[in-house]
Amino acid sequence: MNYLKPTFYLFFFITIFISSCTSSDDDKMYGQLGENQAKAIYKIDGKEFYPPESIFKGEVSVSDKLLSITLIDQFDGRSIVSYGGDDWYLSIPSKKDVFSNDQVNAGVKMGKLTDREKMVGEGMILSEGTVTLQEFSKDKIVIKIQGKVGKYSDFEQPTEFKNFDGTVVYKKPAFNLLNITEEELFSAIKSPN
Repeated sequence: MNYLKPTFYLFFFITIFISSCTSSDDDKMYGQLGENQAKAIYKIDGKEFYPPESIFKGEVSVSDKLLSITLIDQFDGRSIVSYGGDDWYLSIPSKKDVFSNDQVNAGVKMGKLTDREKMVGEGMILSEGTVTLQEFSKDKIVIKIQGKVGKYSDFEQPTEFKNFDGTVVYKKPAFNLLNITEEELFSAIKSPN
């Protein structure tokens, strides 16, 4: 049985190393942002959807049943991340599943211009996967997204899906509180940090 100990310790240290790298990457991004600025690193089949130099600004709309983050970058790239449910803010971090027929539970839409002169763009929607609200405070929001995306159109459901991996880091967001007070929203949050 002693041969299991080195394997366990190796796995343990690799897990800690990977999670610390992810956290330090988020912290590095956060440090490069100004007030009400965000980075949305979205990768579709390993390829970045937005240019690396994209800096987003936006608004965070909050109610007791829904968190909605709207982001726009300097190239007119746009993203909307929604995260819902009764009292969603009571436990952070938390994870929600994404279903194509339920964008209220959690959802992600993204778009960008591919030809500014012709005003032609590309839009994608997360049709299945998870949205993890990793950090949520007045100063910092971190969201991790994984799943499958398809081309978005108002008239049809996506038929071809691609792998998606995303991270949103938002520094000192502009909040729009709907039916909840700041005290209710932030005093209830439990964070591991």
